[in-house]
Amino acid sequence: MPYEALLRQAAGGDEERLAQMLAEVAAGAPAPYVAGFLLFRGHRFRIDRRAFITDPETSALVDVVLAEGDRLAATLGRSPCLVEFGVGAGSLAISVKLARPDWQLTGLDIDAGALTLARENASLHGVELRLIQSDFLSALPAGEAPDLIFGDPPWGGSEDLYDDERDERWYRQMPPHSAFPDDGGQTSVHDALIAATIARHWPTLLVLNYGVLPEAVIARSAGGLGDWRIAQPAPGISVLVGRAR
Repeated sequence: MPYEALLRQAAGGDEERLAQMLAEVAAGAPAPYVAGFLLFRGHRFRIDRRAFITDPETSALVDVVLAEGDRLAATLGRSPCLVEFGVGAGSLAISVKLARPDWQLTGLDIDAGALTLARENASLHGVELRLIQSDFLSALPAGEAPDLIFGDPPWGGSEDLYDDERDERWYRQMPPHSAFPDDGGQTSVHDALIAATIARHWPTLLVLNYGVLPEAVIARSAGGLGDWRIAQPAPGISVLVGRAR
């Protein structure tokens, strides 16, 4: 069973507890929610139904963020300022911060519960992470242009999946609107974020995960950007790297 090692770790040798957790997962509950934590890039993060369960594939997104951030640092001659859009449990932003402690990291999320969980995880890992409740970029001052915005916004639909184990039912158990766009558009959240960045006339670099979506769909989404490319750090995983101007 996928995630059995995670459940065994959570059970801590209690076979009765393990059997109970395995039964919950067999009934359809996502294993990280049952265990109460997830493992990502070698780090342990608390997780519960307040936040989206980080897909392991988004480790590739972190790799691209680190590479692009390093390029920015070399160009700017200083540590870059990064914002994660849709910080959720904080696993992506905290992973970046652990790898580059001198970078300034801000996490945005519309969901207060997710932000509370991200705060718990930041404390658990001893990192400084500014967390702001925000609808898109609305809570960021217009004059506070980050050097880089990254994230894994909701994308695709019930047929756009990394694998058969994590099906639509798996994602529908997560907070509303956190897995798929509300309106059924495959990239509507990405499109709105790109538009919000352009409207602010920010020269910010965008690094956004589009998962398994095809290149033609990503190209349409990126149409408003003046300069962009698709990084494919792993087979079947596409990350947009682009700039409004």
